[in-house]
Amino acid sequence: MNTASQGGVLKREHKKEKSMRYETVVHRMPEDLKKLISSQTWCASYMKDGVSLSDLLTDRKYLIRLLSHLSVDEKNTLRLILAAFGCESFTREALEKQAGLRMAGAQVAIGLLGLRRTGVIAAFRKAWGEQLFVLPEDAFASWQELLFPSVQLATVEDESALALLPAGAIHVSGDEQDAAPVHPRGLAQQLFHFLAACSQQLSLPLTNKGTLHKKQLAKLTQHISLPNDLLRSSGITYAFRDQYDDGTVLMLELAIRMGFLTGNGEQLFFKKKACMNWLEGAYERQQAQLYSVWRQLLLPAPVWLQHGITWMEKTEAGQWYGIDDILRGILACCSRGAQANEAESLRQAFLNSWILPLSLFRFVELAADANGGVWFRWLFSPGGEDEFGASRASSVESQAKAPSFYVQPDFEILLLPDAGLRTEWDIAAFADLQQTDHVRTYCLTKESFYRAWEQGQSSEEIIRILQEKAYYEVPEPVIQTMRQWGEQAGKVHIEEVTLLRCRSNEIADALLRNEKCQPFLKERVGGADFIVPKDQLSQLAKCLENMGYNPKSSRKEADDPAAESDNFLGNQTQGLCYSRDSIQLYEMDSELPEQGDLYPDMESIPVSWLQDFRSYHGSTRKDMIRKAIEWKSCLQLRKEGQSRVIIPRILREERSGWILEGLEEHKEIALSGDDWEEMKLILPGINDEGVYK
Repeated sequence: MNTASQGGVLKREHKKEKSMRYETVVHRMPEDLKKLISSQTWCASYMKDGVSLSDLLTDRKYLIRLLSHLSVDEKNTLRLILAAFGCESFTREALEKQAGLRMAGAQVAIGLLGLRRTGVIAAFRKAWGEQLFVLPEDAFASWQELLFPSVQLATVEDESALALLPAGAIHVSGDEQDAAPVHPRGLAQQLFHFLAACSQQLSLPLTNKGTLHKKQLAKLTQHISLPNDLLRSSGITYAFRDQYDDGTVLMLELAIRMGFLTGNGEQLFFKKKACMNWLEGAYERQQAQLYSVWRQLLLPAPVWLQHGITWMEKTEAGQWYGIDDILRGILACCSRGAQANEAESLRQAFLNSWILPLSLFRFVELAADANGGVWFRWLFSPGGEDEFGASRASSVESQAKAPSFYVQPDFEILLLPDAGLRTEWDIAAFADLQQTDHVRTYCLTKESFYRAWEQGQSSEEIIRILQEKAYYEVPEPVIQTMRQWGEQAGKVHIEEVTLLRCRSNEIADALLRNEKCQPFLKERVGGADFIVPKDQLSQLAKCLENMGYNPKSSRKEADDPAAESDNFLGNQTQGLCYSRDSIQLYEMDSELPEQGDLYPDMESIPVSWLQDFRSYHGSTRKDMIRKAIEWKSCLQLRKEGQSRVIIPRILREERSGWILEGLEEHKEIALSGDDWEEMKLILPGINDEGVYK
């Protein structure tokens, strides 16, 4: 696990976490492997038509064709990977262990090799040589659908049969828990208040440890309402646990990942342009974007949770579905005897780590039936726009023009539940938030007016905003008072400028004669000094340097790092949450072994062992069994015309003879030499065609 170093948010060494996707894999893939994949029958024609390799490995319509070209071992291995690891990284040894009673080690190795050759599975190697494998996240949903039985999800048409649960309350073992702290409008509304507070600060300096100062942090988070153990219960860890609570970290993480905050190690900067782009959307769309970030924080999730997330995301927004059906789907994908016995603990884990946060954020709505079952429905479309989400998004423009609030004679502004965040942003710029609920209440005060005036808003502009969006006319006393405040604010004000000092009047005169410098020297003080607006200082400094001067401030006053530049954000600002996916830190493995490499010294055994059924002497039988165990391969045994395939595990010597212990059709068996007449050594990938299905 990565740790935070001195310098904090901006100086931590681990990369901004993001689950492994095929776009990254293809970018880092060796050219020889790209050529090998591109030449394969299942995709060669698509590649010629210009389909990208990452699309071929993620789009369901291409994966259907790939599936038909996979061998039995490759299909079974891929199914095993999805059941045991999902998109978490794994070693070959761990995969063989998970195979248990299902597959021989050589079958797993051959299947894994074949999946690497098609590009489905990517391989990485640690510095000390250990090899790791991973199924990239963006193909998980398609492979789940293709390899596992579909889950029948019951729906409820009559909503009267369900009792809505308060946001943040869930049922566990039939007992309703107390509702956790929650904002009735959800996560996007809380992030809005956090960003509005950030925008109103002159700066967001960091301490030497890299954290925000406590007093300023209190201002930024005063309207945040989230449980303290939210991230920990979801399996997310973060830096500065002694300085920040879970709600604060989540706000910072969302703001950084969405591009609303960036920094330079000494302070954070608010990126207004990026924030405005987000605020322009429909509220459901804003919630959907935050859901994508939350989902990414949890990936790669434990395999059972990833299956649950994927099943849920295949449901329709606005429709009720049963949580227990999702749990049955999880068990169907990750079925093992032990898991079936732990269905109740799985249910509780799923509710606490996944469903509860979705409810707290108002991503889903929860209800209970008469039997204590929990049901959910999405409040937006998690997989992108559908009819439910598109109909809301299409009304954004009309909502922007429609009345959204009431202006009271006592200077209170009441925003209705359907008022968009973009409209609320305009109000928050010149009014103070009093109450945040479905109906948000702001109060216009002299202090809030002056705050807006300092940001460049005039009284007439504020009046226009109120008149355009208010129901009914704005009370005349409110308008008159704001005009009076505007007149008072314009009489005297403090402006931050920079003084350019020249050594002599002659130098000052020379600067004024220069066509490039003259536009920046509008106000002369005395004979040798000029007042320069701060925002023009860097341009003036460049002109002075071109004239041969070297003003001391030219290096200190660089371009404003908070300027709206597409290149500034880059990867400078890292989030606080530690990555769950360390595999991206390692180099991609460029070595691709051949099938024969799995069976060292294969030329030392008789060819007949692999070709024909024969009745061998007892000592030869034992040699074949030992070799099968060494290579983790299989034996095909025949007696009276009936053949069987065995995965040998142990050859045990006893007084009465020797015993072969192994697996057959997922069951443990023990055989003596009398239990078969003829035998053959089966090496997966070499002579196993038609042997097993």
